[in-house]
Amino acid sequence: MDSLEVPCRTFDYLLKGFIRNEAGDVAIYRVEGQSANPGDAFGNVFAWMWERDKDSAVAAFAGLLAEARKQSDEGDEVRLEELIRGLRLALHRSRLGQEDEFHAVERVLRDQVPEHFGGRTDL
Repeated sequence: MDSLEVPCRTFDYLLKGFIRNEAGDVAIYRVEGQSANPGDAFGNVFAWMWERDKDSAVAAFAGLLAEARKQSDEGDEVRLEELIRGLRLALHRSRLGQEDEFHAVERVLRDQVPEHFGGRTDL
């Protein structure tokens, strides 16, 4: 596998643009009350980040949720649980998508993502 060195600031710009784009798809194609699949590309990036820095992966997921909620219709915002369920689908090519591995991911996301929203529990 090839690797590419990218300056931190450039990586942050790339990640923010990527999250904004993926969030648009999440907001449009979600199945309300069931799941909001962030897609294979996000699953791949999330799995890569999770292996290197879990806090950054959680921040990326929280950013995706924030942006998807912003792009949703008012009163019909993407919910945290919908996005967690969708993430499992997006991780189908990663070991993180396996049930035992995903339980750990779920626990961390449920525990830490609300902190990115000021501790809100109504996500």
